[in-house]
Amino acid sequence: MNYSIICPAHNEGDNIEPFVSKFISELPEPICNVLLEVILVENGSKDDTLAACKRLEAKYPDLIKVLSLERGSYGEAIKRGMLESRGTHLSILECDFLDAEFIVKSIELFKDESTNFIIASKRHRDAVDQRPLKRRLLTLGFNLFLTAFFRYPGTDTHGLKSIQSDLAKRLCALAETTDEIFQTEIVLIAWKLGEKIQELPIRVKEERPVVVSISRRVPKVMNIVLALHKSLKRF
Repeated sequence: MNYSIICPAHNEGDNIEPFVSKFISELPEPICNVLLEVILVENGSKDDTLAACKRLEAKYPDLIKVLSLERGSYGEAIKRGMLESRGTHLSILECDFLDAEFIVKSIELFKDESTNFIIASKRHRDAVDQRPLKRRLLTLGFNLFLTAFFRYPGTDTHGLKSIQSDLAKRLCALAETTDEIFQTEIVLIAWKLGEKIQELPIRVKEERPVVVSISRRVPKVMNIVLALHKSLKRF
C-alpha cells in the first residue's frame, strides 16, 4: 500500500501553512510508513493561497505536490486531486480538518480488505460534532433529504473520505456534477454500484469561523435533486 492525501484549498492564505506544517510534523508512524504524497489543490483563491501552497511545496519537496484551478470549486478540486494521485489508496481532507486519526483508521480498514470506501460521518451515533448549531442543522437536513429522495441509508456524504484509488478514478469518470454536489454524487454512485461504504465516527469542531447562509443554500435544493436524479437514474 502507498497513500495519497488530497486537500482542496480556497482562500486559505492565512491558514494553510501553519495547519499543513503542524499536520506533517505530527504524523503518526502508521501514516509515515505508507505516505507517498500530499496533494494541495488550490482553486480560484483571491488571496495568496497559491503562494502559500508553493512555499509548502518548497519546504517539503519530496512530499507535497501543488495543483491549481482557475475556478473556485471544491468538487473540481477533489476530482483533480484524485485523478492525479499516484497512491493505491487516498484520503480527502480539508484544510481546517487534517484528521490523522481518520487516516490511521482508514489504513487499518483497507489492510483488512473490509471496504474500498470510507466516510468520516459527523452524524454517526458515536461522533462528536462541536460545530455551531446552524452547521449541524444543515448537515442533518441535507442527509434527511438524501434519505427522503433517494433512500440512501448512510448518515453523511460530505467531508472527509478515504477511497481505494482505482475506485476513486472510476467514480470520477462516472460523475456528472461538479462543485459541492460532486462529493455527494460519488458516494451515491458507489452505493448504487454495490460498494460497501464504511462509516467512521469523528470528533469535529471548527478551527475558524465559517460563513453559512441557509437562505443561499436552501434554494439550491431543487437543482441538487434534479442533478442527482439525472446521474443516478443511469444505475
